Amino acid sequence: MNIAIFGSFGERLLAPGWVKQTALAFLGGGDFDLTGVEPGADAQLTAIAVFGGIDIIMDEGTRITMDGFSLFGSREVEVVPADGPAVHIRSYAVFGSVEVKPPGD
Repeated sequence: MNIAIFGSFGERLLAPGWVKQTALAFLGGGDFDLTGVEPGADAQLTAIAVFGGIDIIMDEGTRITMDGFSLFGSREVEVVPADGPAVHIRSYAVFGSVEVKPPGD
């Protein structure tokens, strides 16, 4: 679990085959770089942003599904899906944002 309260967490690469991970930003933020790391089966990432923001960087082609909710916040997926690995993101944004971006954006 990565937590940022009145601060930030930096990029953190996970081990290949990761299955579950959680990121929480409360009055803070962070970048979560998952490029080049193949997730395991049924990979799930939970991202919670309250008065903060979380940027998730994933390889193009990753098949991303997202659910959750936003309250005066935003949730976006900018990665173009293809035949890559599947990742489910549960995102909750309250006066904050959770964005899934390709590398270089």
